[in-house]
Amino acid sequence: MKHSLEQLAEQFVSAQKTISRVQPLLSMYAYPVCAELFVERGVEPDLKKLKKCERILIKKAGLFSDFSGTSSLVIIALLSMSDDPEAMYDRLKDARDLVRRYFPPVPDYVALAAIVLNEEEDQAKWEDIARKAADIYNGLKKKHRILTSGGDILLSLILARSGREREDVTADAKACAKLLSAHELDPKTLQSLCRVLSLADGDPEEKCDRFTRLYDLLKDHGRKYGKEYQIPMLGLASMLPEDIEEVAQDILDVDNYLSKEDMYKGIVPKYSKTVRLMHAAMVVAGSGGSQQSLYIAMEITMWMLFDVLFI
Repeated sequence: MKHSLEQLAEQFVSAQKTISRVQPLLSMYAYPVCAELFVERGVEPDLKKLKKCERILIKKAGLFSDFSGTSSLVIIALLSMSDDPEAMYDRLKDARDLVRRYFPPVPDYVALAAIVLNEEEDQAKWEDIARKAADIYNGLKKKHRILTSGGDILLSLILARSGREREDVTADAKACAKLLSAHELDPKTLQSLCRVLSLADGDPEEKCDRFTRLYDLLKDHGRKYGKEYQIPMLGLASMLPEDIEEVAQDILDVDNYLSKEDMYKGIVPKYSKTVRLMHAAMVVAGSGGSQQSLYIAMEITMWMLFDVLFI
């Protein structure tokens, strides 16, 4: 196992344990996603600061607001990574107000949309990004009214920030959907996977071939990868620049590492083997986030996980 991956896996497990002590009654699936946010940013969660940020959030937003519920743990995590948590909260509140102004009232997505917009450091650009994102969203809604959901707000904001054209991403995603039809995924899972692949660079045929090869390589090693919400993360991992055989081995190595941790072992483990394998793919995928296209794809994948698991 690569030393760098071992360190990331160790940080991932440690971060989960720390975060779970902040809001222990949340869905257990929230903790690994938040843990990965820390690992990607190279920050070790501090329980004392997390608790402080929880108090700040309750004081400023109250118990019943756009920033309550499962999304509150993400907000608390992001606040704790800031040198000035109160100023960070004010930025998120301003971002939320813009989201409310430009998008239809979809309360469950407001907090995540505010986070996505806040990722643009220059606040002076927010209005233009929100305006462009609203145009992208309306275009998606006009062409695919039935399939449009609150998750499209997140996609629209990420596209607006990235500079990628909606038409190019849509055409790429459609091409991927045709090529991946043999996997027999449900429509929402296929849509999510194709959106991840479309946000990465490369030809649709090449990207779909890499995904299929990675899935098959894990299967050949006796690993059953989940075909529901887990799939987009594997698609992201397949976009790493390394040879696909190396990517598969990295996922297997991290999976073996995680299997020795208490939360993943025992007669009744906290997480199933299928979920553990997704966590391994998450750690591996996060190791390549420095490339702009991969960073963008990683971002939408993480928010899609929140979309599927918690909203």
